[in-house]
Amino acid sequence: MTHVARFALQHSRVVIGVFLAVTVVLAISATRIETAAATESLYPDDSRVDAIAEELQATFRHHDRLLLVTSGDIYSGPTMARVAALNAALQRLAGVEDVTSVATAKRMVDDDGFLIVDDLIPRQAPGVEPDAEELAAARAYLAGSPMYQNVTLVSSDGRHASFIIEMADGLDANAFAKSVVETVRTEWVGEYALAGQAFTSMELQSIIGRDLPVLGGLALVVIVLMLFLNFRTLQGTLLPLALILLGVVWGMGLFGLLGGKLMALTVIGPIAVMAVASSFIINMLGRYYFELAHGAGKRVAIDRMLGETGLGVIVSGVAISAAMSTFMLSSLQMVRGLGLVALLGVLASLLASMVLLPALLNVLPVPKHVGDPENPGGLARVLASLGRLTTRRPRVVVLTAVAVVLAGLVGVPRIVTDTSILAFFPEGGATRSSVATVEEVLGGSSTITVWLQGDLGDPALLAAMEAYQHDVANLPELGAGQSIVNVIRALNLTLTGEDALPRTREAVAQELLLYQSSGDVSDLTRFMTLDQQQGVINFVAKSMSTERVAAVTNEMTRLAEARFGDLATVRFTGNPLLEREIEQAMRHDFVISLTLAIALVLIIDSFVRSFRAAAVTIIVLLSTVALQYGLLGWLGLPLNLATMLMGALAIGVGDYAIHLTVRYMEERRHGRDPEQAVMHTLYSTGRQILFTALTLGAGFGALAFASFVPVATLGRLMLLTVGLVGVATLTLLPAASLRFLRDPHARVHLSKELTHEEV
Repeated sequence: MTHVARFALQHSRVVIGVFLAVTVVLAISATRIETAAATESLYPDDSRVDAIAEELQATFRHHDRLLLVTSGDIYSGPTMARVAALNAALQRLAGVEDVTSVATAKRMVDDDGFLIVDDLIPRQAPGVEPDAEELAAARAYLAGSPMYQNVTLVSSDGRHASFIIEMADGLDANAFAKSVVETVRTEWVGEYALAGQAFTSMELQSIIGRDLPVLGGLALVVIVLMLFLNFRTLQGTLLPLALILLGVVWGMGLFGLLGGKLMALTVIGPIAVMAVASSFIINMLGRYYFELAHGAGKRVAIDRMLGETGLGVIVSGVAISAAMSTFMLSSLQMVRGLGLVALLGVLASLLASMVLLPALLNVLPVPKHVGDPENPGGLARVLASLGRLTTRRPRVVVLTAVAVVLAGLVGVPRIVTDTSILAFFPEGGATRSSVATVEEVLGGSSTITVWLQGDLGDPALLAAMEAYQHDVANLPELGAGQSIVNVIRALNLTLTGEDALPRTREAVAQELLLYQSSGDVSDLTRFMTLDQQQGVINFVAKSMSTERVAAVTNEMTRLAEARFGDLATVRFTGNPLLEREIEQAMRHDFVISLTLAIALVLIIDSFVRSFRAAAVTIIVLLSTVALQYGLLGWLGLPLNLATMLMGALAIGVGDYAIHLTVRYMEERRHGRDPEQAVMHTLYSTGRQILFTALTLGAGFGALAFASFVPVATLGRLMLLTVGLVGVATLTLLPAASLRFLRDPHARVHLSKELTHEEV
């Protein structure tokens, strides 16, 4: 502390110049940060489901799909011609592996024992439309063929046509989805809807780029307003503003230099930095103005700011950084990114508060009019009332708080988790409406794949697969399955007229051989390997909470065991299962981050303050966290990727409460009895604590206007939490101090204060 202060004050202009130069460099770095693949950044590391999906992709050449539904009178000649033109235009797009639609559908015909596979709708020359007879025949075939029984290429009412667009590997999903949208707008006249991972990624990235500057700007404006109301001077407003911006720029700039990318939760990081940086400056600058108001010179005021308040800010800063660092242990890339931005920004803000702030104060003139930040002014009556309440009835205050927390805890078992990606978007918004349209037409917007290993030439296994498809189709969240069974059944109907599966192994082999010689082999290999030892069943799945995903996959597993027995082994994959893995990783991260945040803050606070003081403060903070999560259950709000961060964030940013404990213990050491110490502590620090809470709340409250639903929920809950911490700090903490911290010898070890002569 002494060396830092001496250097900052002896070389103030050098310090300011260095900080300015570094800030410019890091600002350039911050502007070059790219946006990550939005959906992939949500998935946990070493995902078992993702590993199965990659293996499946290599075996069956499956690709990620973008689903498109267009609206119109599909079975009219002009509209069907536009369907064909759109299909051709999509097929020409870079990165498209295949497009499946009514324009590419096939018809199987038996020609005296020979199998003929031809286009369902005869290809026409450009500008020529299919006639009514051809369209009627196509409609009848789609309705009756087992091959298309479980695939909706055209809706039953003829009002919607679907396109299943398969993407090449390694594409930029955002750019690909944009190219599809541009193509549809060019080729199609009428309404359309999209769904699929690439579409969701495009929507996520557009919001990420829009929310960060808007929410950051809103938070900054409100924080500056709080600072002005607190200090009521131009210097007391602009100086903190500069340091807050520095913390954000350094945090984002270093994040970019380390290869970080913007993700859905990244916006929380800069706003957390703004809120925390403002709390640092309120305490530091408040002490400086306090000393000036009581007659100290500029140098002496800076000395005392660093020597007495600086240590507390350092400990709080390290404690907050420790809490933020727990996010770095997450298995989710998105949470780690948030943690890194917050950690870097908080450390930068702490460095600026301890080095740059004294250098700036040393160079700048003293304001002509300086108010005493510890003078409660109009709050005196309120703080005096709180003091009387906590000193006269500490037990009542503590027991009331315990009762409220216990009532809140009753809501904890009611908490439901939901990490579905669609839950990021608001109900009734354009994204959800688009997905809902696709699900209405296709029966779902994602896929759950069942991967079987067994003898698919065995009619017994094929019959079991067909029965399993019927069983699973009865689940309300899933549509009918599609597998090699549908192809073989369509073949058998065409060749024998019997709408059933072949009864013998030989018949199965013969019909498959006929199709290989007459049709496109890829129609078979997308469902079964050529050695007939592996196959897949694809079930279209509706959007559902991860809680329902767990129930559905458990039921699918039970049905598979009952139907297949020893005939085949099965594995499951698909985007809904990935979302379930996100939930499992989130639960693990929640426990780890909250536990470590509590332990680290307790340990760090104990280095400078007594362990008992740190423990009492942490317990008070934990009471607000417990109430916070209880409210999740009572209000029916889900625990998701954003709300799971609340606990560690509350422990970190709420550590400002320890300042009241420290001040109380200082008053005790100065000879005041416990009750007098509480009264004087509330009177002298109450205003600063209140404005710290208001400033933190203003910062996090900006998140309530986020476009992402989980982030907006986090913003509202953090606003409530910061308010609860403020109330608990001014009521429960003084009462708890009277009960458990009456010992005046539980000392606070402050560093040596610099004298003007030492400087």
